[in-house]
Amino acid sequence: MFLYIENNVLYLKGYWTVENFKDIKKQLTDLKNNSFDYVDASQLEKLDFYGGYLINQYLKDFDIKNIQDKNMEILRLSKDIPNLPPKKSNIFLELIEGFYQKLTDYVAFVSFTGEVLINSLRRVKDLEARNLFKELEETALKSLGIITVLSFLIGVVIAYQSSAMLATFGANIFIVDLVSISLARELSPLIVGIIVAGRSASSFTAEIGLMKVSEEIDFLKTLGISPYSTIVLPKLLTLIVWLPILITYSTILGILGAMIVSDITLGIPPNQFFQRLAETLSFDHYLAGVVKGPVFGIAIGLIGVYEGFKVQQKAESIGFSVTKSVVRGIFAIILIDAIFSVIYRWLDI
Repeated sequence: MFLYIENNVLYLKGYWTVENFKDIKKQLTDLKNNSFDYVDASQLEKLDFYGGYLINQYLKDFDIKNIQDKNMEILRLSKDIPNLPPKKSNIFLELIEGFYQKLTDYVAFVSFTGEVLINSLRRVKDLEARNLFKELEETALKSLGIITVLSFLIGVVIAYQSSAMLATFGANIFIVDLVSISLARELSPLIVGIIVAGRSASSFTAEIGLMKVSEEIDFLKTLGISPYSTIVLPKLLTLIVWLPILITYSTILGILGAMIVSDITLGIPPNQFFQRLAETLSFDHYLAGVVKGPVFGIAIGLIGVYEGFKVQQKAESIGFSVTKSVVRGIFAIILIDAIFSVIYRWLDI
């Protein structure tokens, strides 16, 4: 979106350049049935002659306020360009520009991570116990319901789908190995990580974004209180501590579901199931899955609060940031899990 109307003011935003010529022209064409008093260019990040041409063609009858000097000069010069045709975009340059923007965003994320770490350590006294308990309820306890259902069903599904094949080869008892190891090492950490990323990352972004829009973050800084210690640190600590616990809980529920299916479909009684489980599921398998919890927690927490602090001073920005935090959080979980798998393979764990 390159323009929007709010309080009878038309706001221009983003990059009014040749690459976006067609999209901007379409939005300006659709603007004919709307009325506004003047044009505000304070959110106009970049303007070239193609963007200036569109402004002169469609908005020449309106006052343009809060425009930067360099953009004003481009706008003045573009008046002398008659019937400027849209230039074809260069795919190679678009790829370079997209890569540069992604790289800039990743560098900003790393910088934000360092800032959070330094400020949290310096102002750890601003951390309040009530914030920790609040995050515990929101992040951990309210996730138990969906984690319980999904974990149990995953165990049931894996056991049910595998039972027919194992029974064909007379390897019924190996259902315990299949379910317990896969749940402990991979499935339970992924289930918990994705659920928490979907719930908590979006919640963090929305909460901090709303505080930023309402200028509560600036108010805390004015009072000399670190927002990183009071807002970010409790969220990170809760995720770091509770994700391993939730992963353990998920593994137990999945194994219980598999045990019930094994008893019904393969005739393996619970005592035999648990006897095989004690022989198969070693502490190394359990630790390989649980150790992912704190890493997942750090990634989810940092992504959620980072997108929250990026929210601009308008409510519509919150929705975009929430969507990005969920997508990036889930992507980070899958990427980190893949990295762990490679490391485990190298170390023969």
